[in-house]
Amino acid sequence: MPTAVGTAAPVTDPSPRALAYPAFRRYYIGAVMGTNGGWITRILLSWLAWDLTRSATFVGVIAMTSLLPVAIFGPIFGAIVDRMSIRVAMARVAMFLVTIPAILLVLVWAGVLTPLTLFLLAATFGTVMSAYHPIRQSLGPRLVEPPAIGSVVALGALNFNVGRLFAPAVGGAMIGAWGVIPAAVLGVLMALPNALIARTLEPREHGVKAEGGLRADLAEGFRVVWQRWPIRRSILLAVAALGLIRGIAEILTLVADGQFGMGARGLGLLTSAVGGGALVAAVFQIFAGERLLRQRGLRFTVIAVGFAGVMGMAHAPSFEFAMVAATLVGFTSTYVGVSLQIGLQARLEDELRGRVMSIWMLANTAATALAAFVLSGLTDWIGLPLGTTWVTVVCAVAVTLLWLWPTERD
Repeated sequence: MPTAVGTAAPVTDPSPRALAYPAFRRYYIGAVMGTNGGWITRILLSWLAWDLTRSATFVGVIAMTSLLPVAIFGPIFGAIVDRMSIRVAMARVAMFLVTIPAILLVLVWAGVLTPLTLFLLAATFGTVMSAYHPIRQSLGPRLVEPPAIGSVVALGALNFNVGRLFAPAVGGAMIGAWGVIPAAVLGVLMALPNALIARTLEPREHGVKAEGGLRADLAEGFRVVWQRWPIRRSILLAVAALGLIRGIAEILTLVADGQFGMGARGLGLLTSAVGGGALVAAVFQIFAGERLLRQRGLRFTVIAVGFAGVMGMAHAPSFEFAMVAATLVGFTSTYVGVSLQIGLQARLEDELRGRVMSIWMLANTAATALAAFVLSGLTDWIGLPLGTTWVTVVCAVAVTLLWLWPTERD
């Protein structure tokens, strides 16, 4: 007879609702707080990069620095997580996620923050996040019974997008009204519950791999991606389409203040507009169900809408126009990303999920970081409108080639 995870009472019919499990409810409270705190920290990093240097290139460097470690170290941490206690891993990473904004707060309060220390903090934040992503993807399902795993995924997407909608607006408004320090304090306080709750969780710990080589595990994951065309094609499509769409969302400071002089408040509003579009896409997909995954033409149409949103942000005649374009960018990012990810999961055996999905994250994060860096560099060289046009044309050609490629197995 199965036993509900996080409770002592046996159940004969495990609930398909993740929030029916007490352990998951505790975890989700911490995850919601931590997600919002993480968004505030990201807003702080982006704004401080601009405020310290007034350099579009440095804003792109900080965006890339906070994202690139996820691409570099994600697969390694994914393999490591499969070999250790998930509870211990979560407790350690959650503590680091409190420490980083706390250090940022102290440096700002003392008036000693420099571009170099900001760069190092962004790199550390990105490295910790590269460990946190595979941990959270593994921990949530281990706190529930199998029928509720789909609910875990849906709630995770909802948490991410609601956080992206509200936290940046709150952080940007706080910076604009009261300065950086109150926002930094809020970022620390919101990271604390996740660290405290992590120590109380008791997830399933079976299946920890103790033998075999880490290098061999990683090689097998990359081999599967290379040999299976539908998987490889989905990842290539994510790189070509989502890299640009998510990349411009990482340099919103250049639109908010560089184009319209709206400062931190404008940055928060634009980021929330992206989050609002993403939230609409998440809710839409929850209600529409898996039948949308078979609509290949609809997916490419949405990608075209996303590219139009990118161009709209770069060429916006007003801040209000940029807000609408940012909403399209957010909708496309989530709709295409979630549909491709579910398609990947449907093609994977359980023993390959951690490694292949880490490679998926590597490709997405690297593409986003590279696009943010290229767009910011081109902004300093030829301006945001023309630079964005060039990059969009290149990405549109790549997406068109993938559209024309034979896809009878997709």
